[in-house]
Amino acid sequence: MNGRTKSSTQVAGARRSSDVLARVRKAWGESPFYQAQLKGPAPDRLLFQPADPYAPDKQIAMALANGRIAVGGESIDFQDNLPGVWDLVSTDSATFSYLQEFSWLRHLSALGEDGKKPAREILSGWLDRYERWSSETWDPYFVSERLVQLCSHHPLVLAKSDALWRSRVLACMARQTRHLARTAHRSASGFDRLMTSLGLAVAGYCLPGCEGPAERGLEMARRELRIQLRPDGGHVSRNPSRQLKLALRLQSLTKAIEARGYQAPGFLRHMVQRTSTMAAFFRCADGGFAVFNGGYEDDAKAIIEVQSGAGQDGGVSDFARHTGYHKLSAARSLLIVDTSNDAGATSAFKSGASMHFSSGRSRIFVNCGNGGHRDTHWRKALEQRSAHTALSFETAAVRVGFAETTHRRAEEAAGHLLEVERRLVTGGAEEGHYTRRLYLSAGGADLRGEETLDGLETKELQAAVWRFHLHPGVKASLARDKKSVILLLPNKEGWRFKSNCPELTLEKSVYCGLLGAPAASEQIVISARQFNLDGIGRLNVKWALKRLDRV
Repeated sequence: MNGRTKSSTQVAGARRSSDVLARVRKAWGESPFYQAQLKGPAPDRLLFQPADPYAPDKQIAMALANGRIAVGGESIDFQDNLPGVWDLVSTDSATFSYLQEFSWLRHLSALGEDGKKPAREILSGWLDRYERWSSETWDPYFVSERLVQLCSHHPLVLAKSDALWRSRVLACMARQTRHLARTAHRSASGFDRLMTSLGLAVAGYCLPGCEGPAERGLEMARRELRIQLRPDGGHVSRNPSRQLKLALRLQSLTKAIEARGYQAPGFLRHMVQRTSTMAAFFRCADGGFAVFNGGYEDDAKAIIEVQSGAGQDGGVSDFARHTGYHKLSAARSLLIVDTSNDAGATSAFKSGASMHFSSGRSRIFVNCGNGGHRDTHWRKALEQRSAHTALSFETAAVRVGFAETTHRRAEEAAGHLLEVERRLVTGGAEEGHYTRRLYLSAGGADLRGEETLDGLETKELQAAVWRFHLHPGVKASLARDKKSVILLLPNKEGWRFKSNCPELTLEKSVYCGLLGAPAASEQIVISARQFNLDGIGRLNVKWALKRLDRV
C-alpha cells in the first residue's frame, strides 16, 4: 500500500513539476527579453527552394480555396473567411496539427496562380494570430515543418507581392529559425527531434543570415542519426512512412548545402544512401508501400523520388536484418514479413510475424494501418495484434505474451521458405512456442502457411485466432462448406484460400492504409476453437492461397 501511495505521489509531483516548467517557458517565450533574442538580419529573399517530393492533391486544394477542410473524421467550413480558419480548430485536434505544419501549401500550389490568393489569406490569418511566440503553435516540430513548407512553396506566398508583405513573411521565418535553434532539442519524441533538427538545417541554408542555426541543426541531426538509425539504414520506429520522410529530408538537406556552394559532409551522403535504400525496400508493384508499424501506402511520387537517392550502388536487399523484415519475391508475387521482436518499446504496434502479400498491382493480405490521424480509440485499436495479418490471443481469461523472435530463411529452385519462431510467456511454469512457416513457390502462384502452437494449456490454445485482413479491393466469397474462400482481385485474378480448419469465417474489417477515411474490408478468420483441443497441448494449423485461372 505504501509503495502504491509513494508511486502516485511521485506521479503527481512529476506532473506539478512539468506544469511549473511549462508555465516558466511560456512566461519566458512571451517576454520581451526572449523576443529580443530572436532578432537578427532580416532576409530579403530565399537562397534555395527545396523541391517538395510529395504529390499535391487538387481536390484538397479546391476544397481549401472554397473554405472547407477535412482531416481524419473532422471537417470544418470557413467559407468567405479563410483567415478565420485558425479560430475554428482546437489545439488538440488532428486538423490543428495539419494546419500548423503548413502542408496545405503543397496542395494549393497545384492551382498555380489561383492558389496564391487563398494561400496568402490563410497565411495572413496565421501571422495576425501567431506571428509572435506561442506555446502551441511554436512547438519545435510544427515550426520545423512549417519552415520547410514555406521554403518549398515560397513563390506561392511571396511572388509579385508588395515589399511590406514580403518583409513580414521573411522576417517571421527568420525569427522562427532562430527560435528553433534554441528549442529543437525539446521535441516530443525521438523521430520529431530528428526531423526538427533536419528541418532547422534546411531552413537555415535557405535563409540568408541563418547559417549559424543551420550548422546547429546539422550537428544535432548527426547525433540523432547515430542514436536512431540502425546499421542497415532503418529507423528505429520501423515505420515505412517515417523512413520515407526521413530519407527525403536528408536528400533535401544535401541539395540545400550543395546549392549554397558547400560540400555536404560525408556522413550525410552516407546516410542518404542507407535510408533511401531501406525506404525502397517497402515498395510494392502498385507504387505504394506495404503497410506496417503505423505507416501508410504513402505517396507514389515521393517513393519514386526516394529511390533516386539510393544511387546505383544502393541495391535493395531482400532481408533487412537489423530493422527486422524479410521480403520474398517470385514472379508477380510479393511477400513481406515482419520478423522483429515487437515486445520492445520502439513501436506501439504489435506486428511481429505479420505479413503483406500482393500479386502484381493488387494487394491481397494487408495490415489494417494507422489511426493516428483519427481519435485515440482508432489509434489504440489499430495497434493491437488483431489488426494485423497475424496470430492474436483474444480472450480476457488468458494472458499470453510474445517474447523473443528467431527467423530462418531458405532459397531453393522450387521456391522460398521463411520460418519465424516466437517464445510465448504464459502464467504457468512452462513457456510456449509459436512458429509460422511460410512457403512461396517460384512461380508466385502458391503461398502456403503452417502455424504451430506448442507448450500451451487448452484454454490458452482456445484463445488463439489467426486473422488474414484483405485489402478493400479484394472481393471475398466463403464456400458453402466453409472450408475455403474465393478471392477476386482488381486485376481480375482469382485466388482460393483453404485451410485444415473445420470452419473458416469471413468477418468485417477496416483498412486505414490510406490517409483518408477508413475503408470497409473483410478478413478471413481461423479460430482455434474450431479444432478438437481436448487433452492436446499442441495445435497445428495449415492454410494455402493458390492462384486460379483468370476469371
